[in-house]
Amino acid sequence: MSKKIVKKDNIEIEKELVNCQAEVVEANGKYLRALADYKNLENRINQEREMMRTVVKRDIIERLLPIVDNLEKASVFIEDPGLKLVRSTFKKELLALGMKEVELIGKKFDPTIAEVLEVIEGDEDDVVVEVSQKAYALDGRVIRHGKVVVSRKKLSINN
Repeated sequence: MSKKIVKKDNIEIEKELVNCQAEVVEANGKYLRALADYKNLENRINQEREMMRTVVKRDIIERLLPIVDNLEKASVFIEDPGLKLVRSTFKKELLALGMKEVELIGKKFDPTIAEVLEVIEGDEDDVVVEVSQKAYALDGRVIRHGKVVVSRKKLSINN
């Protein structure tokens, strides 16, 4: 009789072992899913944080561009080393934030970068000949469109 009891106990222990192993597998699966969810959340938070930095940086630069414009206009009329230093330092700091001045003079007009204020006769069609307001970009995206004068090719009448 004692062998039957031992076999019965062994069977129960084996069933319990199988149940425990199943619980371990299930708990491990839950742990791995929770870990993956955490890593996804961490990545999403980092992406959102980076996006917020970019938005704040763009907003700050957009607010400071009129000051840059005024400093440049003032430096045309006033020859002062202090003003020149302030203007260059200010621009240097904006460039350090990632702002870039978009070169427009002599380039083919691009409506995604600038808007036309005036069209004058010239040697070539759609070439920027004068810039009234500079265009600036941040991280490859235009944050302020330039305002330009564009040339239109002279029409020659042949008899």
